[in-house]
Amino acid sequence: MKQLIVIPCFNTHKYIKDLIYELRNNTDVDILIYDDGSSPALSLNKLKYPNLYLIRNQINHGKGYTLKKAFYYSINKDYTHMLTIDGDMQHNPNEIEKFINIKSKVEFVFGSRKLIKPMPIHRRLSNYITSSIISLLISNKIYDSQCGYRRYKLDCVNIDNINDNGYLFESEIILNSINSKSNITNISIDTIYSDNKSHINNLTDTFKFINIIF
Repeated sequence: MKQLIVIPCFNTHKYIKDLIYELRNNTDVDILIYDDGSSPALSLNKLKYPNLYLIRNQINHGKGYTLKKAFYYSINKDYTHMLTIDGDMQHNPNEIEKFINIKSKVEFVFGSRKLIKPMPIHRRLSNYITSSIISLLISNKIYDSQCGYRRYKLDCVNIDNINDNGYLFESEIILNSINSKSNITNISIDTIYSDNKSHINNLTDTFKFINIIF
């Protein structure tokens, strides 16, 4: 099993040093920082760690676009599994081994947060509804479809015909790749929410989600 940790980043400069430090304290798995047009550009000059790589989009395209590029990169580099963790410390990097240590035959591993404070009430409601709908459509159970802390078995991922370049990419990839026969695992993880401004537009993304469903 050859795994790659991917960190999609946009203007997360103040977190990246601590995030990489914590990840490296837990694992020596390869890490790819994918900078989605941050200003100024993210730099690895002060991060002297082995097996740490950086790719940059010259302009901001969105999380979905960046993840799609990361999937192609992982496949082309002959990785078997790709792990994703957000770059703003909304996921606990000390839980990374929960994902890494899952058996290679498991096709999809999803982080599952408790829908409690500090997660805002509107996000709890949105997450519960979308997770329930997605689980019904794929005939498989996902408890937290909006969580980006995941591991994918790359030969089971279908990224063709995914149009969303934003946060709904992570819902589309579930609908494209998972069915009742898929081998998935949900892992309990910390619920972390800071006062950072979210890039998710609740009204716009709700309509986009409805469109994806239809």
